[in-house]
Amino acid sequence: MNKSIITVGKDNCTGCGACYNKCPVGAITIKYDNDGFMFPELNDKCVNCGLCQSACPVLNPLDFHETPPSFAVWASDEIRMKSSSGGMFTLLAEYVIKNNGVVFGAAYTNDFKEVHHIEADNIPALDALRGSKYVQSDIKETFRNAKRRLDNGKMVLFTGCPCQIAGLYRFLGKDYDNLYTADLVCHGQNSLKAYQSFLKEFTEGKEIENVNFRDKIQYGWSTPTVVYLKNGEVKKAPWNESTWNKGFLEGVFNRENCSKCVYARAERISDITLADCWQVHRINPKFDDRKGTSLVLVNSEKGKDLFYKVKSKMKLCESVPLEILRKYNGQLNHPAPPHPSRKFFFANIDKKGYHEALKYGRGMRFDVGIVGWWFASNYGSSLTYFALGTILQKLDKQVIMIPIAKADGNPWEPEIKFTVDFLSKHFRCGKPRTFDEMDDFNKYCDSFMLGSDQMWTGGSTSLVGYTFFLDFVDKNKKKIAFSTSFGQSDFYAPDDVVETAGDFLRRFDAVSVREKSGVQVCKNRFDVKAEQVMDPVFLCTEQDYDVLCNSVNDPIDDKYLLCYILDPTPEKEEAAKAIAKREGLKIKVLLGLREHPQAKEKWHTGEILPRVSSEQFLYYIKHCSYLLTDSHHGTCFGIIYKRPYAALINAKRGATRFETVASALGLSSRLFYDPLDVDKSDRAFQPIDYDAVDAKLKPEIERANKWLINALNSPSKQNKDTIRTVIVDGKRKELGLRHRLRTMERRLAAKDQQIDELKKRLGE
Repeated sequence: MNKSIITVGKDNCTGCGACYNKCPVGAITIKYDNDGFMFPELNDKCVNCGLCQSACPVLNPLDFHETPPSFAVWASDEIRMKSSSGGMFTLLAEYVIKNNGVVFGAAYTNDFKEVHHIEADNIPALDALRGSKYVQSDIKETFRNAKRRLDNGKMVLFTGCPCQIAGLYRFLGKDYDNLYTADLVCHGQNSLKAYQSFLKEFTEGKEIENVNFRDKIQYGWSTPTVVYLKNGEVKKAPWNESTWNKGFLEGVFNRENCSKCVYARAERISDITLADCWQVHRINPKFDDRKGTSLVLVNSEKGKDLFYKVKSKMKLCESVPLEILRKYNGQLNHPAPPHPSRKFFFANIDKKGYHEALKYGRGMRFDVGIVGWWFASNYGSSLTYFALGTILQKLDKQVIMIPIAKADGNPWEPEIKFTVDFLSKHFRCGKPRTFDEMDDFNKYCDSFMLGSDQMWTGGSTSLVGYTFFLDFVDKNKKKIAFSTSFGQSDFYAPDDVVETAGDFLRRFDAVSVREKSGVQVCKNRFDVKAEQVMDPVFLCTEQDYDVLCNSVNDPIDDKYLLCYILDPTPEKEEAAKAIAKREGLKIKVLLGLREHPQAKEKWHTGEILPRVSSEQFLYYIKHCSYLLTDSHHGTCFGIIYKRPYAALINAKRGATRFETVASALGLSSRLFYDPLDVDKSDRAFQPIDYDAVDAKLKPEIERANKWLINALNSPSKQNKDTIRTVIVDGKRKELGLRHRLRTMERRLAAKDQQIDELKKRLGE
């Protein structure tokens, strides 16, 4: 049985250092991981004694004190001007030292590039411990040193974050009468790597004299960033302009498990809790003179004893209602959540540095802008782009869905809300721009990727211009087409459209198509090399989709045939009846998201389900006993969930995509060009050997993944404008001006009408 601290795991470890201090044989070292957070590492000296586990506050939680009384406190003005808030730490620390005690707290190293705990036994030494250091402090051997002082009868004040105080208590194994603890209301432990990268850029690499995140000389009681340099310069930023604060307070580079901190509550484990008494002026304006006010929670009898021993040194000591102040100090209620884009900060910091990485971590800069029919009112589209976004995020790419504007300036159908709402749960969706303003996305995206859908068609070009040929993207930005489709066996459009589309397509850095026929279209029509790869829905795992299915609470008792039908016909209904009768199944019917109102008038068999969410769509496919569909993506998800199925070729929507998938996976026998053929043989009812399907699918997935990674990592081309691309750019701007003029004319006409109506009323 493993009795070592390694069993805790990185997702729970707080980096408190108790295990390191407790180990009797030096088997544990504390090291920074690649993101700049401290974790214990075990070497071969370990004797499996279990002492490290016994000292772990995660494995051995502490009891909390009851909700404490709370006070607003000022020390003297002189002390407050040197302190982060009201100077309460100094009052406690000076009392302990004057009584022959010692104080432990966080201090910068000499170069200000790290923070560690040290011991102070004299008043001048307290200067290093004062002030907020917004980076995780390395406890080092201070738990051992504190124990020696305590065992020798010294009074000890130990200060730190709550998890560090918890580590101290578990390391000691008991409380001491001569030990006082003070914890801080902590927003989260920050990455050392982030701090060092920020400092290097903020100071331009110059030597540092001092770092102060609470400099009252420059900004009063606030949270600015101020760095004094040895050459006499002062680098500074107020709280609302500090790029360090933006990342810290938004959870971009806090320690990951700080987001589930058990100590972020009003009930504490230390004797005394120290914090800023933010918004105290709401209780009494006299308690805030802008020099700093401490919020002090007196949690234990020992804390109460120490508090009243220093009370005579307080310039202000007033009881304040904690329930009000908790509103303005979130970590007295709950832990701070991580930023949803947090991982993209760490994916970029090594190569791009702090400030550029912060743009990704705050969701303001994106590796890939995804372009396509992601917003279309279609289940297949929504899940195709869910898959593509998920794949890219697994590759540590920050993605944004790029909204598409119609060339005529008109809005899309209201049903797109279903899809936009679904994808917005999982990815950032850009704010819509007008047709002529789409080039604005170049400011935020490093590259652009065309998704997998029927986008290279004459119809799409007439609807959205050359958007799906990425004409709005800067000519030298990376452009990738991933499993994009022509929908048919050729690109049917006038010659001038073909020539212009070719100019834009030749700007792409990498092109892959969904159907085999698309490879020849690219070569013959556009002189572009393309590779055929599988639809991206196959690149996600069944488990990825189960996350969506598991959000659905709709118990299903009976076995059923699911008919997912986009274009109902009497022949398809007959096929459904035949399958249901042969398999002994009830019929459930899903119709197209956009087509639902019209389609339900044309289908009269079984239970027609209402419009459902994308999650429910997957759920019904996963749990069906048989799937009948005329949808390409319906077929794909039937294969992913290993359902018995029959695919009715929908020539109107493009047969080649059905044929490409079936051919690659050995499933051509499941294709039916005439729905009535379903009941004319046994091929729709033969068991599908999904082991054989998986064996064919696996290399296709590997090939598609390899192609995608190579496309993302290859350098982008340097392109030149052509006469046609310049003309298209001009037309895009011209259309934008026309749309705006039309809008202004409509508004003026409406105002004129209002004036006329007003004149009539006045005339009456």
